[in-house]
Amino acid sequence: MSFGGELRALREAAGLSLSQLGERVHFSKGHMSKVESGQKPASAELARLCDAELGANGRLVRLFLAGAASAAPAQAEPEPDHGQTWLLGMSPHGEGFFLPSWGSDRPGPDLTQGMAFGVGRSAPVTEELLDAFAARFAALRRLGQIASPATVLPMVIAETQVLRGLAGSADPEERAGIWKLASRYAEYAGWMTQESGDNAMTARWTQWAVQMAEQAGDEDLRWYALVRRADIALHEDDARSTIEFAVQAQSDPSTPARIRGLAAQREAQGHALAGDETECLRALDRSARLLEMAAAEDPDGPLLGTTHTAELDQVILGWCLYELGQPCRAAEILDDCVHRFSDGSRRARIKFAVRAALAYAVAGELDRAVELTIGLLDHARTVDSATIRHDLRGLTKALRRKGNHHGAQELQPLLTGALHAPVHLPEDVQR
Repeated sequence: MSFGGELRALREAAGLSLSQLGERVHFSKGHMSKVESGQKPASAELARLCDAELGANGRLVRLFLAGAASAAPAQAEPEPDHGQTWLLGMSPHGEGFFLPSWGSDRPGPDLTQGMAFGVGRSAPVTEELLDAFAARFAALRRLGQIASPATVLPMVIAETQVLRGLAGSADPEERAGIWKLASRYAEYAGWMTQESGDNAMTARWTQWAVQMAEQAGDEDLRWYALVRRADIALHEDDARSTIEFAVQAQSDPSTPARIRGLAAQREAQGHALAGDETECLRALDRSARLLEMAAAEDPDGPLLGTTHTAELDQVILGWCLYELGQPCRAAEILDDCVHRFSDGSRRARIKFAVRAALAYAVAGELDRAVELTIGLLDHARTVDSATIRHDLRGLTKALRRKGNHHGAQELQPLLTGALHAPVHLPEDVQR
């Protein structure tokens, strides 16, 4: 059955008119009528809200996702790293970029400015030097909370390449520690690339990170790479792939509890996208147990995954409740958690504050949605996050439906400015 036909059948079985259901989910009668008749496609938001309101146990969400999946393009696998040199440069307009060096059979782009990073013969790598790079990595992660990927990535990429060169020229007994730290730099470059909106390059950076970790005899990144892939799928609204990658990341009980706990959270978010509340809550419970176990572990090197999100279990619960069509509960939980983020956790705080504002808007609490949004837009532009813009677009649509609300009207041009995409270099230069 079509989405519209199933929606009509469920609505009539519940004894609700189009007006009554539209009022409960904050969509107009005319919009609901067009969705039921097939004149207008349903949105993910409408599918979630109607599914929860009509007690469909995910049936409407699954119908929506099946239609969306049939139109989705296939995802390419990341290309392997064959040890190429990377170029880091800057255009005449100030945009930074990096790219692998081109082979002799393919002419490279005409770069007006550029630098090639390479490390030749080096002095012995001391523990003091590695500690200094580890401290710089921690500082770069802190910088990533308050600055845009365009600011952070050139530094992360350059230092990754330096460590790569040091590992290649170091004595055998020194190499493992250098490769492991280089892999953490590369994985963070993948996260920053995801925040810049380039998921294909994120996949490549993550694969390079795995290869570097393997040089150190470190298997952890191979499993965490699946968590990253689940996160990419999540922000592409691909519930099935999110769940599959997250479940795979939990398949080996010898994998550190922290990685399995973060994977269980992605699994929960995938089930929420699919409208399956039972499996979502089950995965959240498993995540809580695993992350509690991880708190007692003594990590070797920088932690993988978020280190700046306060009350991680609660904000993920709030995130999931929104996807499960329960925006009121989601908004309350997220709004309460946002106040407890530290000043240095700006990117993480804005991410969940935007989702709280979105939840309030969908729940019809427009005054609070507008208040929250006004307080974070300047910071949202500063951190320039593709994952945050994902929810800002949803917020823009939700507020646009409330055209008679004065605050929502005044906020629209500010939202448009925050959603203005950064200038990208041509594709052949980016890659």
